[in-house]
Parts: sequence; structure tokens; C-alpha cells
Amino acid sequence: MQAMRPRRLPPCLLSRAEGGTHSFYGIIKEWIIHGARRAAMKRSFLSLLCVLALCLGLLPATALAAAPGGQMIYVGNENVTRGGYWTTDNDGNVTAYTGEGTPADNFIHYDAGSNTLTLHNATIKEETPYDTSTLIVGAAIGVLNQNGNAELTITLEGTNTIKDVSTAIYVLAPSTGSANLTITGDGILNAISGSNPGIRVQSNTSNGALAITDAKVTASSSGYSDGVRIQCGDSSNASLTVNGGSLTATGSDTLFAGITMQFGSSSGSGTPTVTVSDNAIVRANGSAGGIASYSSSPIQYETGSDSTGGIVFDNGTGTVYGNVTLQEDLEIGEGESLTIGKGASLNTGSHEVIVDGGTLTGGDKITGTVKYAPTITTQPTSQTVTEGGTATFTVVTSGTEPLSYQWQQSTDSGQSWTDIVGATDATYTTEATTTSMNGYQYHCVVRNSAGSITSDAVSLTVKEHVHTWGNPVWSWTEDGKSATATFTCENDATHKETPEVTVTPAVKKPATCTETGVTAYTATVEFNGQTYTDTKEVADIPATGHRYENGKCIVCSEVDPAFTAMIIEGANGKWQKGSEDGLSFTSNAAFDDFQKVQVDGKDLDASKYTVKEGSTIVTLKPSYLETLPAGKHTLAIVSDTGTAETGFTVAAAEKQAADDKPANDKAASDSDKESLAKTGDDSMLPIAALSILAVTSIATGVFALRRSRI
Repeated sequence: MQAMRPRRLPPCLLSRAEGGTHSFYGIIKEWIIHGARRAAMKRSFLSLLCVLALCLGLLPATALAAAPGGQMIYVGNENVTRGGYWTTDNDGNVTAYTGEGTPADNFIHYDAGSNTLTLHNATIKEETPYDTSTLIVGAAIGVLNQNGNAELTITLEGTNTIKDVSTAIYVLAPSTGSANLTITGDGILNAISGSNPGIRVQSNTSNGALAITDAKVTASSSGYSDGVRIQCGDSSNASLTVNGGSLTATGSDTLFAGITMQFGSSSGSGTPTVTVSDNAIVRANGSAGGIASYSSSPIQYETGSDSTGGIVFDNGTGTVYGNVTLQEDLEIGEGESLTIGKGASLNTGSHEVIVDGGTLTGGDKITGTVKYAPTITTQPTSQTVTEGGTATFTVVTSGTEPLSYQWQQSTDSGQSWTDIVGATDATYTTEATTTSMNGYQYHCVVRNSAGSITSDAVSLTVKEHVHTWGNPVWSWTEDGKSATATFTCENDATHKETPEVTVTPAVKKPATCTETGVTAYTATVEFNGQTYTDTKEVADIPATGHRYENGKCIVCSEVDPAFTAMIIEGANGKWQKGSEDGLSFTSNAAFDDFQKVQVDGKDLDASKYTVKEGSTIVTLKPSYLETLPAGKHTLAIVSDTGTAETGFTVAAAEKQAADDKPANDKAASDSDKESLAKTGDDSMLPIAALSILAVTSIATGVFALRRSRI
């Protein structure tokens, strides 16, 4: 059979193809029609087209997604927007690759058609240079789009490191559009920034999103910033999605968090979302919070649509969301906790949950292995023994059995330690001690399959076998005036010493009027170069008894029960209206004990009387007495020691004599009465009586004369 020769396009079709006047598929179609007579060739080419269409259909959608228009991407000091290969060295330098094919290792590849940046065991320590005048200056990997979405997919292969830069990864959409970063692959990324977040995804007007799939990512700041910061517009959404793999984010300084979700320039009303699925683990730590949000809405924690979830540690506080199967051992360390709440579960699979100093809540929802590392609940204590004796050290522990013990000894103050042969129990007892063992230190290392812990180091003190005196045993006489101190040798109980004791009394509590005072007797003894004291208190100071004056004890102020307050001067006094003098009363109560004055059973305002010493003299003011009605009244002087009571009378004013009585006569009469009252001389009484009789006769004559004229 003759071999088929290769077919060429007919000249008419070939000219169209070369001139570019027809599409490729149009030319192929014409070619097929032109070669209809060649059935075998037609069938072969159609088969080729079917295979090509099938391959295109099998490609993932993301692989076909080109970079958004207007976007630029820098890696180190290289603009990689158009795509290509770059290599990295141990110093983190990024260099364009000019060789054939793909670099063997330590390279970066950017595929512009799929907008995918591949890091293959790459080390980047270079930043976007300042002379680019971009907004991503200082970023090791910088993505900028000033007119639309800023997006990038990073695929990790092997272990990749970014450090010694201002910002490790920065995706920025400053004007319009969203900012999206996806990190995928089964590799590792350590992103360490200086003064900015380790990973920063920022849109000033729209949504910001960071998604991690299957990769193991660590992001931190060695300066003053967050580990991860996702920033969006004021009312837009910020989201973190970890689907498989893990994210560990650590903030620095006191003002920053492990992961921060920012809305607008500071805070806003958008929705912050954290989604964990496919057994992902997120650990976020920072002084300002593990995961911090500056939205008025709380963070929404979600799981995958297939009910798989993940674990989120927020500053050491871990929570299981959804149904999780461990992909590696999970350790809950010192200061950490893990809670498996309602609707969640944890399957350890072929791995383990190791509780090493932390706490676990909801352990009943765990399927698989949970181990507790050893913890020491009671530390050993230092021991002091006498030469020839033994010392025993004990440690009390808890943890998953079996636990193993190994006591170690240090003879150089803890600088080095050696195992003690056979000391493999929780309690260790030394051999017979010698003075050369004085100062040795001991500790115990406790282990199980989950971890190990070392006890505190304690010391052994070995004393020589000599007389060692402890504290004395004191014995006192009942009255406390003598005491005995007995010293017993701690190494020989039969050896006792009772040196002379000096007792010194001192008043501990003085006696009062009614209570006995207390004397503190202090015994002092000098023995073996030391001074020892003991004290005994005895109630042996008699009570002093009360010293009453004016009804009250001058020592304790107690009222004399035998004292009766009374009016000793001015009782049952009389005051006549119109008098310019007040009315005085004297109580036998002390002036310092005075409280108040009552008239007719009511408290009297202090402005209406005066009070002075001797013992207590109260004088009612005339202005007040004028206000009282004529008649009898009661007065009470109230003091701390009792109430002195009496009565007094207010008399009506004396009626004036005849209208035409000479004023000077009346004045003389008043003066005479005043002189009489003031002097108190009884020899004037007859003269006063005759004067009154004369005045009365004159008044009667005047009255009769007026009657006769009427």
C-alpha cells in the first residue's frame, strides 16, 4: 500500500491564513470542506479537535483566569507582571532566570495567564524598590491595581521564606475593586515582616479576602505590627478562609494582634468572617488580641459546606468548629485551652491530642487518643540531716500512665546533673550521708509518651554529729515572775541545759476603773552565743475604781449611779414682766456635762438663755421671759449626769399708779424699790411701809377730787 503524503492547505486558504484575514477556526472549517473528498483526513482532524476541546474543558477555571487589567506585580526588586522565571539564593536575592527550561531549585515562577505565582524553595529578602514610585514599596511580594481588583494566587512548593523586609506580602487595591490573596499548595511559607504586617491584603473601597488551601503558612511582624491584616472598605466585608493546612499569625508590641480585620481607615460596619474547613488549624497571638476586628459586627466563625471544620486558637484559647479530624498531633501547651462545644467533634485519627500544661474541655466529644503530659502537683523539698543519717525526697505527679521517674544529682550547684542508678521511683532515699554531701542538689525527671517535666531542684544539708541545740522549752510560775528555759541537744536527747533566766515585767494593758490590768513578763536567756526570749502575760494589776466628781468619773466618764442632779440655787424662782434682769438657776451638775435647757417640757433654743460654769448656771433672758404667759412654768437643766428640775413663776407687770403722778415720784419709788431689792436690808421695811401708805392716801385723795369735779 502506498504511503499517504502530507496534505498542505490549498493556496487560497494558505494565503488567507498568512494574511490574517480569517480566524484560525474559519480557515480550518474551509479546509475541512475543501477536503471532503478526502474522508480519511477529515476524520483524523475532527478527532484531533475533539481531543483539544476535551483538554481545554478539563483545565481548572482558575488556571484560565488572567491577571486583572492594570495590575502590576513585584517580587523583590523584579517586576514580574509579564511572567517568567527567577531564581533566589541563600542571601534572598531575586535574579531573572536566563537558562533553558525550568530552574532545578530555589526559584520563582509567575504565570501571567493564570495569575499564579509559584514559590519553589525560595528565599526572598529583597523589597520593591523605592524608585518604582508605587504604593507597594518595601514589599517582598507586592500586588497593586489602582483601577480594579488586586488579585494573586501563590502556590507553595517546598519550604519558602520571606524576611528582612518591611512587608512580606502586600496586595493593594487603593482606588476601586477588591483585594484577594490565595495561598495554596502543599508547601510551607514563613512570612516575616519588619515594621508592617507579615501578610497584608487591603482594599480601600471593597472587600478584602485571604484564602489558604492546604498550605502551611506562618506570618509575623518583628517590629510594630500585626501578623496578618485584612483591610476592606467601610461597609464591605473582610474574610479569612483556611481550607486545610494551617495559619499561624503573631503580632508584635502591645498594640497589635495576630490577625486584624480593619474596616475603612479604622473601623466600620462590614462583616468580618473566619471560615475553617477540611481540618484546618488557625493560631493567632498578639498583645492586642489573637483575632481582632474593628467592625461594629462580631466575627462570624463558619465551617465548610460539607460540615468539616477546623480549630481556631485565639490567644491560646482554642475552639473546635464543626467536625475535625487531626492531620497531625495537637498539643495544648502551658496557658492554652481547647474547648469542643455543642455540635462539634474531634477525631484524632492516627494522631494524638497532647495536653502539656494546658486545659481540655469537652473531652467526651473526642474520638481517639488523648494524652496528658506529666505535671508535678507536689514538688520535693530540701532536707537537713545529721551526718550518718539518710534523706528522703518525694515528688507527686499526674499524667497519662505509664510514668517513668529518674532522680538526678548535682555536685556542682546545679551546673551539671547525673542520673542516680536505681533511683527510678517517685521517692528517693539517699544512702548514709557524709559531710562531703553537704550542698548536693537533687531533682526528678518525669516522663511519659506525651512529654516530660523536671521537678524543682532541692538541696541536701548534712550537719556534723555534734551538739546541736534547738529552741528552748519554757516553763513559767503561775504569777509570771520566774521562768525556766530547758535546751535539749537534737543529736542527744539526754543532754539538757537550763541556763539562768532573767524576767523583766512591763505593763501590757493598764488597769481601768473596772478592769484588771495585764503585765507582760519577758524571760531572756543567753545560751550558746544566741539570745532567746519568751513572754507570759498575767492579769495582776488591780482595777483602780471610779473617781467621781459632780456625778461623773474623771477617769472613765462613767456616771455616778448615786448622783442626783438638782437645782441648788434659784429653785421655784419668780420673775415679773417688765423686769430687766433674767431669771437664774444653778444645777449641781458639772458645766462640761451640760446638754440643753427645757422649759415646760420643750427644748429651749440656746439663743434664749446663757449658761456658765459654777457648777452649771443657766439664766433665762428677759426677752424670752416676756414671751411666756403669766403663771407657773417648769424648767429642766439636762446634763450627761442627769436632769435637774424646778418650777418658776412669771408674774404680770405691776399696774402703773395714777396718770398725774409725777414721773420723778414714780422714778423715786422705783429707785427706792430697786435699792431695797438690791440691798436686802430689812431695817428699811417700816419706812417703806409708811411711804407706800402715804402714796396710797395721795392717790385716794386725787381720785376723790376728780370725782367731785365731775
